[in-house]
Amino acid sequence: MTIGFLSRAAFLIVIIAAAHALPAQQSGRSEFIVKKGKDTVAVEIFSRDAGTLTSEIYQSNGLRTQYTLNLRPDSSVQHVEMTRQGRQGAGTGISVHFADTLVTATMSAAGESEKFEFPSRGTATPFLAVSFALAEQVVFASHLGVGKSRVWTACRLGVADTTTLTVTRFHADSVMLAMADVQLKLSLSPKGEVSGGRHMNQDLLVERKTVK
Repeated sequence: MTIGFLSRAAFLIVIIAAAHALPAQQSGRSEFIVKKGKDTVAVEIFSRDAGTLTSEIYQSNGLRTQYTLNLRPDSSVQHVEMTRQGRQGAGTGISVHFADTLVTATMSAAGESEKFEFPSRGTATPFLAVSFALAEQVVFASHLGVGKSRVWTACRLGVADTTTLTVTRFHADSVMLAMADVQLKLSLSPKGEVSGGRHMNQDLLVERKTVK
């Protein structure tokens, strides 16, 4: 597989430099390495505390995504601020607030913005197929025992639409996130964290590592 405008070596150098450039106070940082075959197609560097999840995703096609989630005590998401920048420098932004009965969103690009809203019954969650840190957060918020499922309305940040997302804990160390065109099969550690997995539709493998 050819890696966009960056060589494989240059892509990895950019990722390593970015990891070390993040603020030192972000202790407990981890990363997900996403591969297709032998090629690294994305790296996600993230950190989480009781109230916030922050992530930075570098993709081999030149896309760079940054987001911050504000979390509720039950691990569900209250607010999202996300920016995405292409290799030509053009960027888009999205801000989404998840209230008990209403989800409101604002998208901005090229100096213009557009607002959306739809009713919710506390079952809406953000989703981004390339973000396994966000997938992990959805698993946390689902609070599933083995053999149990939960259905969410997924607000897909990458394509600006909504769809039904079903999260199923089919084994103590395995969970599936499934929607019409995306299936993520994730392995869980004894602490319930995502340790690795596969994007079934695109045949991508993901591995978790700790950033030192």
